[in-house]
Amino acid sequence: MHALWVLLSQLGDSRWLLPLSGVLILFGARANRALRMRWAVGLVVVGGLSLASKLAFLGWGIGWARLDFTGFSGHATMTAAVYPVVFYLTLQGRVRWPLAGAVLGALLAAAIAYSRLPLNAHSVSEVVSGWLLGIAVSAMALQARDATARTPLPAIAAAVLGAAMALVLLSGVRTHDLVMRMATDLSGRGEVFTRASACSHPASHAAPACQPKR
Repeated sequence: MHALWVLLSQLGDSRWLLPLSGVLILFGARANRALRMRWAVGLVVVGGLSLASKLAFLGWGIGWARLDFTGFSGHATMTAAVYPVVFYLTLQGRVRWPLAGAVLGALLAAAIAYSRLPLNAHSVSEVVSGWLLGIAVSAMALQARDATARTPLPAIAAAVLGAAMALVLLSGVRTHDLVMRMATDLSGRGEVFTRASACSHPASHAAPACQPKR
C-alpha cells in the first residue's frame, strides 16, 4: 500500500498542479472568463494561506496544539482547488453532466489528501482543513461557469504537456526545502521548528504530538 500512497501523493505536487491550472486559466474558453478569474484569485489566496501557515510554524513555532495543527496541507489544499475545476473544464461541452467531473476531481483530491496521513506527512486536522479550503476555491470558481463554454482541446493538451515538462525540469527542486529556507531567513533562526522541537520550546504554541510529521 505504501507505493499507492506515494503515487497519490505525487499527483498533489505543486510543480505539476500550478502549470496545469495556469495554462487553463490563460488559454481557456473565452466564455469561461469569469470562472478563470475567480479560479486564479482563489488559487493565489489559498496558496498564500497555506504558505503563511507553514512559515508561521516552521519559523516561529505557531500552531494549534489541541488540533495538532502546524499548517494547512499544501497537497490537500491545492489538489482540492485544482482537480475539480480541471476535470470540469475537460468535460464541459463534451458530456451531458460535466459537473460529474468536478465530483470526481474532488474525490481524487480527497484520496491524495488522505495519502498524506499514512506517509506521516500531516495530521488529520491539517489534511481536512486544507481539503476544505481547496474545495471552497473550486466551488467559488465553478459558480461562475458558463454552460455554453467548451475548453479547446489544444488548451487541455498544452496544460497537461506543460505540467509534465515542468515536473521534469523541476525534478531536483523540493518545495518543502524552499519553504524551510524561507522560514529561517524570515525568522532569523538557524533551524526550523519541528513537532518535536516545538514540544519543548517554552514560547511555542505548536502541537505537542511529537511525531515526525512535517
